[in-house]
Amino acid sequence: MNRLSPVGLVVGGLAGVVVEQLGLNGTISFSGDTGPFVLLCAIGTGILWRTPLRQLIGAITAVLALLWLVVCFTPFAAWLGDGLARRDPLAPADAVVVAASSVQQSGNLTAVSMSRLLHALELVAEGEAPVLVLSDLDGPYPSYGSAARSLMDHFGIRGRVEFVGPNHTTRDEALSFARLYRERGWKRAIVVTSPYHSRRACAAFEHEGVAVVCSPSVETKFDDTDLARSDERRHAFASAMHERIGLWLYARRGWIGEQPAAIHARRD
Repeated sequence: MNRLSPVGLVVGGLAGVVVEQLGLNGTISFSGDTGPFVLLCAIGTGILWRTPLRQLIGAITAVLALLWLVVCFTPFAAWLGDGLARRDPLAPADAVVVAASSVQQSGNLTAVSMSRLLHALELVAEGEAPVLVLSDLDGPYPSYGSAARSLMDHFGIRGRVEFVGPNHTTRDEALSFARLYRERGWKRAIVVTSPYHSRRACAAFEHEGVAVVCSPSVETKFDDTDLARSDERRHAFASAMHERIGLWLYARRGWIGEQPAAIHARRD
């Protein structure tokens, strides 16, 4: 077995850290622990550095480093995210559906799930819809339900709570909610999710025959209206890349229209 190259270890570790910092794991919808990936990159490159693959590994690492600089210090991330956030004028609906997001094993909400749920509860409290529909992820994530009911009781928000799922993808959410939508005879639904995810999510729901009002929550990872900081640009880039790839895949598979547009059904 080749001896580990110290230079290769450093180069591989650098490549792994750049991939992690840019959130490129999100392009394949991997949301697990990325620490082992960085370690694997370092060890793998440390082994391969003494082989003819050294030049290829060096070139890939240089490209990744250049991409990091472009993302952090140019308007590229803002350009990539342009048009992903969809905000429709509010209109009364039969239900507010909250797109799934990870919940901690303790049942506590993450920043993303809290933002989505609070915005949905705000809409219910303001009388925009009488029903809150929670989309739960499949295991190992707990349900939104406990946190939602606790917040509704605490703030005195009246409304019925229903569930769809467990779901694994946005496509699953659209299918499971559309079934409930038809069973209940609803005419319109407000879809709540994060801003950059709103275009694809709402288009996927519309494709299944749901009349949608798209109302994104507050973005908690970055300011989607003004990417002034390099760390915000990195987070925005990761989200935008994930959504651009998702939009392409969903359109290619026929899960959304080529040019998604809002359906504004008139409520009876």
